[in-house]
Parts: sequence; C-alpha cells; structure tokens
Amino acid sequence: MWFITVKLFIIFLLVGCFSVEAVQGSYTIERFADASNQLSIDAVIDRKGHFSSIDTKTKFNKGETVWVKISNGAEDKQLVAITSPIEGHVKMYRVVAGSVVDYMIASPNIGYTSIEQSILPHQLLRDGGRQAEVYIQVHAKYNGMLSLSVMSENEYREVLSQRLFILGASSGVHYFIAFFVLLMALGQSRKGLGSLAAYFVCISVQSGVYNGANSLLFPNDLVGYFATFHSQIFLLSLIFAILFLYHFMVEKRADGQHTKLVSASIWFIAALAVLIAPLNAQNSLVFHVLASLICCVLYAIVLKSQYAEHKDEVLVLILTWLPIFTLKASIFVNQFGIYIPVDESLLSHLLITLHVVMLACYLYWHDKNKKRRLMFYATHDKDTGAPNRYMLQQSLEALDKGTKPHTLLLFRPLVLQTIRLNMGWNYANAHLKKLLAKVGAQLDTYGNVVIAEDLKSHSSIYRLDDSLFAVVLIGKFELSQVEQFVCILSASFEEGIDFGGDLLVDQLEIGVASNPIHASSADSLIQCAMQAMAAKPVGTNKWQLFDFGNSIVSQRRIKIASALKVAIERGQLSLYLQPQLHLKSGRVYGAEALLRWHHPEMGVIPPSEFIPIAESSGIIYELTEWVIESGLKQQSELVKLLPSHTLSLNISGRDVGRKELTVQLIELINHYELTPSQIVLEVTESATVENETMLFDSLTDYRSVGIKVAIDDFGTGYSSLAYLSQLGFDKLKVDKRFVMDLESSKTNQTICKATCDMAHSLGSIVVAEGVESEGSYRQLQSFDCDIGQGYFISRPLPFEDYKVWLQRMTDVEDVIHYLTS
Repeated sequence: MWFITVKLFIIFLLVGCFSVEAVQGSYTIERFADASNQLSIDAVIDRKGHFSSIDTKTKFNKGETVWVKISNGAEDKQLVAITSPIEGHVKMYRVVAGSVVDYMIASPNIGYTSIEQSILPHQLLRDGGRQAEVYIQVHAKYNGMLSLSVMSENEYREVLSQRLFILGASSGVHYFIAFFVLLMALGQSRKGLGSLAAYFVCISVQSGVYNGANSLLFPNDLVGYFATFHSQIFLLSLIFAILFLYHFMVEKRADGQHTKLVSASIWFIAALAVLIAPLNAQNSLVFHVLASLICCVLYAIVLKSQYAEHKDEVLVLILTWLPIFTLKASIFVNQFGIYIPVDESLLSHLLITLHVVMLACYLYWHDKNKKRRLMFYATHDKDTGAPNRYMLQQSLEALDKGTKPHTLLLFRPLVLQTIRLNMGWNYANAHLKKLLAKVGAQLDTYGNVVIAEDLKSHSSIYRLDDSLFAVVLIGKFELSQVEQFVCILSASFEEGIDFGGDLLVDQLEIGVASNPIHASSADSLIQCAMQAMAAKPVGTNKWQLFDFGNSIVSQRRIKIASALKVAIERGQLSLYLQPQLHLKSGRVYGAEALLRWHHPEMGVIPPSEFIPIAESSGIIYELTEWVIESGLKQQSELVKLLPSHTLSLNISGRDVGRKELTVQLIELINHYELTPSQIVLEVTESATVENETMLFDSLTDYRSVGIKVAIDDFGTGYSSLAYLSQLGFDKLKVDKRFVMDLESSKTNQTICKATCDMAHSLGSIVVAEGVESEGSYRQLQSFDCDIGQGYFISRPLPFEDYKVWLQRMTDVEDVIHYLTS
C-alpha cells in the first residue's frame, strides 16, 4: 500500500509541476534592479534604457526591488501570468503608451479579488485594441525566483483548469482527512488524533496561502486573515506536530526527560509565534528555520530512543515526514541561489498532500498494529509473550473435544519473588523470558507438548499469573513421562541465577493432573493440578500428583472457612474453661479459656483444624475479638465468686501487633470494671520469635495497661534465654509433651526443673499444662512449679459447669485427696 501511494503521487507531482512552461514567441522580457527601493512606476517607465533582456525566469534577492517588463508583438499572446509563489510585495501594471491604465496587487499578504488571480495571477498584454506592456514590481522577503509565462487566453484557461483541478482535489483530500481524523478524536477521546487533525488544517491553510487554494474554500476576508498571519499558522502547525509526537510516542513510552523536552519545545515555539508579529517582514524565515530545527531535533531524539523497541514504527514515521523535509530543504537551498525547474506552488502543495496522505496511512497502520497487539496481549502474557490462561483453556477444551488424553503440569518458581525484590521487575522479566525460551527449546527436543492454535509437536509454556506456569502433555498418562518432564524443568530452573557473584538456586512447586483420570473438563483439570501443587510432595519427589484425598481436605477447608464467619454471627462458638491451681497451696488460681465449635452438620470441629483456616482466610481477627469479648464478660461474673480469679486468653500470632486489640481490651476492662492484672494473654513461642520487633512494642502497650503476657507451649520454639530476658514475659507455660510422662521420663524431668529454675530467675511464673496424674502433680510441686492445669485437676468445662466447680473448690481443704477420691 505504501509503495502504490508513493508511486501515484510521484506521477501526479511530475505531471502537474512540469506542465506549465512559457511558450516561446515574439515577446520580450526585460529586467531592472532598483537598488534604492524608492523608484515609482513612472520613473521606471522613463528608464527604458536601464532594462536588460532575460528569459521567463529571473532571480531576486531579499530586500531588493526588481522590475520586470514584458512586451508582446504577437496578436495571439494576450496575457502574462506569474507561475511561482513569492512572499513579499508583488504588483502587476498594464502600461499603454507610457501611461498606467491598470494595476493589481499579486501578493499573498492580502486577500485576492478573484479566484483566477489567487490561483494564477496575470495581467493582459492588450488594452482594448491597443498593444500594452506589463511591468511587474517584486520586493521579496527572501531570495527566490520569479517565473513567468506569456500565453493566449485559451492557454491560460487550460493551465488554470489544470491548477484548479489539482489544488481543488488535493485541498479536498487535506480537509476530508482532517475532518475524518477529528471525528475519530472526538469519538474516541484521543488527544493525539485531535493534535493530528489540527496539524492537517494548519499546513493546509499555510499551503493555501502561497498557491491560492484558500480562495476556493474560504471567503476573501478569511483568506486575507490567513495571509496576514501565515507565519504564526506555520509555527502553530509545528506545535501540533510536536503534540502528535508526544501523544503517539512519548506519553506512554518514554521517560520524564522526553516529556520535559516536549514541553520546553512547545513553549519556545509559542514564544517565537508571539515575537514574529512585530518582526514579520524581516525575520520570519529565521524564526521558521529555528522552529523547524527544534522540531526536527526533538523528533530525532525521540525516534532514536524508540528505535530499538519500535523499529518499524520509527521507520514508517520517518517516511511520512520525508515530503515535508524535502519541501523545506528546497526552500532552504533557494536562499543560496539553487533553484529546481518546477512549478513551486504546485510542488509544495503536492508534497504536502503526499505528506497528509502518508500520515493518514500511518495512522491506519498504527491503529491496526495497536489492535493487533491488544488482541495478542488478550491471549498472551505482556512481559514474556507466553500464552496466558485463556489460551490454556482453549487448548484444553480443544483436546477435550478431540477426546485426546492429556496431562496438565503446573509449576511455580519459588525464587522469582526474590529476584524481583533484589534485582527489579524488569530484570526478573528478562531473566524469566530467557529461561522460558530455554525450557521451551528443551521441551521441543523431548517433544509431545502442544499449543492451542497449533496441534503440531511444538512446546508452549503457559503463564497463568505472575508466578504460575503450565505445560500440556499429550497422550496417556505415564509416570515415567511426567518424571522426565519434571527433570527437564527442574534442571533448567535449578541451575541458579547470578546475583553479585552469588548463585540463587531456584526451586519449583509442581502439581500434576491428568484427563480423564482426575478430571474430564478444562476447569476441573486446572483445579486438580493446583490442588496437587498446593500439597506437599511425598518423600524425595519433586512433584505432587493430584490425590482425591487432598481434594476432599481442600473442600472441607473451604467449607469450614465459609461456615466460620456464620458461626461467629449465629453464636455456634463457645468458651470452655480449664481450671488452673496453685500447686503448693491447692487454691484455685483461675482458668484458661479454650474455644470450642460445634457445627450443626459437621459436628465438633477442633481448634487445631479451624484456627489455621481462620488465620489463612483472614477471619482470625473477628474470631479473636469474639473470644476476648466473651471471655471478659465471663470473667466479670467469675470474680464475683472468686475475687482473685485470673483468666487466660489465647491470641493468634497474627493479632500480636494489632493496636485495635489493645483498644478493645481497655474498653472491655473499663466496661466490666475488671482488674487488668487478672487478664493474661497467651501467645505461642513460635509467634513471639516471628514477630520480635512488633511483639516488643505490643508488650510495652499491654504493660502500660496492666495486662499480663505469657509464652504458650514453651519449649517447642527456638527462643533464646537472652531473647526471653529482653522481652520479660510474665508467665511461661511448659508444653504438655514435657509434662504428661514426667514420672517416667528423666529427660523431661530435667527439662521441667531447668525451665522452672530459669523462669524464676527471670522473674516469671511457671504454668505446667498436661498434668494428668497425681505423680506429675507432686513432681511439679517438687520443682517449685507455680501453676498447673490438666485432666488430673479438671477437664475443660462449659461456663455454667465451671461456675459450679469453682464454688465447690473454694470449700476444699485437701485438694490432692479431693482430686483422687
């Protein structure tokens, strides 16, 4: 399409520009240069001897007045026409017998009186039946060439008709394209198209000033206005050209530095447009050249920066600007006396028309490519170019329709997030793209992998999200085949990534599911593979095959997560209280509140199952708030039975640093008028290690209120003595695995005694959980353990049963005897 457009316009240009030639005949053309620029027409007529003979073309210099006289001796040559555009003052006089009988101003600075004179200025060589001479006065702003043609009226009509056709057709093309682009800009709300439409209008008006095409479309007053401000219109066209570049190639692609260059260029050219008004006659060409150079330099900088990534678009855009560059170059070389033997007005208009048409073609090509890219990125990942989840779905559905057995292999590189954090997103994408290409080549070598739109033996790695990828294996499911593919993937990803001389070794999570063994539809197959990937591989396996048992567990987790929120709202949860005793005195110390959930359909669900689900699903915060509110409400009733009663509440590690928790505790303690020191918050040892900084700040907040904090399940984590000393916990709860077989295990006896001694030296109270026998009870007494709880003392009790137990225990004197009886 580009070649056809260029060829047609070149032929059109050659035919039009070289068709107007002066016909040699019995006429004379003479030239006289007025160095003083002050001679009148009468004075020039009197100086006939100062004229020198010339042909139909004569040069003129900037600021110099040139007089040209045309005399005709033939009857058939009745007029002389100016065929070249001149910016300056041009007057044509008709002289008979030494007297001026008619004159006209043929200058582009004002509107013309008729369309004929605007398109092809002329003056008659006869006045009635008498012979006449024509004098032409030229006082131009720049160096140039005056081209004349002496012809008959019929010849003039033919040339005028040709010009009218060319200018009318090309002007129609200009404004039609501008109008169409403007409609697109308004319909699509695209500023770039609006800038391009405005640019088309400006250069069309600018061109029409010199070749008279404006008189075909606009009234005389408007034509004169355009002629007066044509320099400003030219500079305005450059501003719109820069805005077009900005919206198409800078706004969403280049960095901020280019945006600043665009802004500076626009403001500079706008300033030139303001300054050019008072200096129009003398310096407009200088301003035009300066503004054009700025525009060209800006285009060069931007296009060079975009060349590597958008090579085709840059080359096409350069091609569209070649006609304008050629036109401006021809005007520039004219100033050095180098002239091209063509009709300059038609040449400029046809080059501008070619430029407009090529820009319109570029716009079509750009939008088509944009649509093609959008369609591509609708089915492919933008960063790597890999087919996306939609393409995977299409591929699997195509295989389903063809009843072809296939296996889906999902994998997730674990080190990808580390690369992004340490090396940046772009580096990670570049590395990933290179790695996927390498893996794809290896899979091609091994074969038997398929892409949705091409059922040949070609590998494709699908990208489902930022870190999840998929490969489809065609054929019946075989463990050996899967193992070989896993080996290929693992070998490629586990080679490592260089990071400052260190090697980051990657690992993969891989899940496998097969159709029709595990699923019969595309959605189900993807779901099964993801469930398999989420499960832990067994033994030394690097991958996990889908297991229906894991699926049942996963479905139960989902059901529990959805039911847990309803359980909080509908009161299905309850707190059971497990009593705690002072081991030495046997007096009741308090109780630990334990959360219980009895679901109407699933039955009793243990905390060990629903607490991790609550943490992963984000419901843990609501759950903790419910536990604290219910627990403190019960404590307000228990202190009426036992004023020294202490209540211990378990909180999740995720709640440790929540400021809202502290606020809630303060509000409830004040509401129920409780003593803060009789409230103990128990946090697991692993949670304290994971949130050291956060926990230290939280402990300070709790201590300022008066609330106690205990480490739960002590001995199962990795905390050090220095760490415990720094944080200063009020209580240490020895995990029940060290207490339950205390009588028979020398190791556990040593651990418990050492823990008691250490805690007391740190100023903490020791609580032993899992006291199951009288022997364990007495053994802990001998270790000076402070508090005990367990089935030997009491099972966890519902609130009402606990109140009965508490009332009974306040009257007991020999606790051991009571518990063993």
